[in-house]
Amino acid sequence: MKIPHGTGFRMATQVLLLLAAGSALEAQGAESTRTDLRDTHNARSQPSHEVGASTARDTIPIQSLLLWGGIDADRVPFLEPVFVIDAPPSLPDATGDYRLAGQGDDGSVLFSLDFEMPVIADGDGSSSFLFMLPVQPGWEGRLASVTLTGPGGSATLDEDSRRPMAIVRDPDTRRIRAILRDLPPSIETQADADEAVDRDPGTEVLFSRGIPGPGAWRR
Repeated sequence: MKIPHGTGFRMATQVLLLLAAGSALEAQGAESTRTDLRDTHNARSQPSHEVGASTARDTIPIQSLLLWGGIDADRVPFLEPVFVIDAPPSLPDATGDYRLAGQGDDGSVLFSLDFEMPVIADGDGSSSFLFMLPVQPGWEGRLASVTLTGPGGSATLDEDSRRPMAIVRDPDTRRIRAILRDLPPSIETQADADEAVDRDPGTEVLFSRGIPGPGAWRR
């Protein structure tokens, strides 16, 4: 069964633009099914483990981890599935009460980002973030979990996560055509997503259940 963009599956109603040049990621009112995805392209900082501040200001798309999530109205953290994607880096510029950490399959810490959760004026207390973290040598296939911790608790994605999501993207312009959430549980792999998602010629499907699978690092 092909899953078209216009089905009843919850999905973004507008596109995100990953700029081939410019200042990191530009979000144009993309709608999250849990909370509004806010533009965080001005958020930059230096994570641990050799990701320098100058890298964060680079405008050249490189292989990065899409790390996104936030807190709900009760201040409880949540995470969206992690993707490997070519995009300019976009990192927090101030430390705070929240920490986003990635752990390798051997228990080592691959990255750790301390940041302040964006404050949304006139909101219900929920908020969200979006970072593009440059992939470092030796990370390929080793990422085993990502955990967000804060005053309201923690949320973790790992290899056992079953939250299938697909991003339909034009690989040349890096324009994201659709974000398909809550895909059928029968879609478990990149190959399943390639087969199931109906899309325009020339576009590609990026797939994640929580943590990128082995094939995601080599697309």
